[in-house]
Amino acid sequence: MELQDKHVAILVEDLYQDQEVWYPYFRLTEAGAEALIVGTNKKEFKSKFGYPITANVTVDKVSSKQFDAIIVPGGYAPDILRRYPEVINLVKGMHREGKLIGAICHGGWVLCSADVLRGKTATCFFAIRDDIVNAGATYVDREVVRDGNLVTSRKPEDLPAFMREFLNALAG
Repeated sequence: MELQDKHVAILVEDLYQDQEVWYPYFRLTEAGAEALIVGTNKKEFKSKFGYPITANVTVDKVSSKQFDAIIVPGGYAPDILRRYPEVINLVKGMHREGKLIGAICHGGWVLCSADVLRGKTATCFFAIRDDIVNAGATYVDREVVRDGNLVTSRKPEDLPAFMREFLNALAG
């Protein structure tokens, strides 16, 4: 799969879930896409397991116009990410423009806060199921769910299915 002309934002904050950032990053890079690590208000973040990542850019310096897609990884990071209006505005912009949005595990929290789940079918880590439903989505317990421009998965073990679906959607 050749995606040289595609630009994807991967959101990060402290306590991100390691595999849910690095696995998509490497798969996207392998497919030829530009995967840009987008952080909040600093350059370096630590994962749940202490693994560092350096953001290429902060969220206040980007816009939805620059990207074809965005991925919101899980961990505890989404609870921090959704506190930033710039993150919410970026996700809302991506949704408004019909661009691809991916969320894994607790990443659905950011989608709830951005109000992009209303009328969609989605999955997530079981602990935030009620949040997803209360945000207006129909919840299903499957390894990957695609509904229009939205691709969601439940947990790190679902990453192969998530990335197959995400890459297929990105390829168009």
